[in-house]
Amino acid sequence: MTGLGIGRHQIPGLLLIMVPEARDGIEAVAGMSAEQAVSGDLDWFDLYDFLRDVVFRDLVRPELLTPEAERDAELLGRCAEFTENLLLNSTQPVASAVFYQLVEPLYASEELLVAAVPLMQPEMLRVTLEDMAVDRLSESARAALADYLH
Repeated sequence: MTGLGIGRHQIPGLLLIMVPEARDGIEAVAGMSAEQAVSGDLDWFDLYDFLRDVVFRDLVRPELLTPEAERDAELLGRCAEFTENLLLNSTQPVASAVFYQLVEPLYASEELLVAAVPLMQPEMLRVTLEDMAVDRLSESARAALADYLH
């Protein structure tokens, strides 16, 4: 991780640009319009809660739990790109928050993990596989992820 670039307070604005579908979640958490929420003083903003509630709970998780044929792959791709940008271009505290709120929750459900891994960009995939307890996966999950497990 380079430690450059994206600061904690830039994250809501970056999310709104990259994933406009996050607008409602940003507004619900901030209690104001998304434009106001990302342009001013971010007193409303807690990074961990924001990533968990707006990105994972509202966008990523529901989409991953949708049957594959009905998933919005383009939305999930933009969420993966957003996550990758934060993992590669932010400070260690931000990258840690991203890991704990956007990667670690995937380990709680094989269904989420199997759906998410094929969509991951290289750094997120590396980080996910590094901490994955492969021996705890069911045989069907290991088979589904065989191309990613080395």
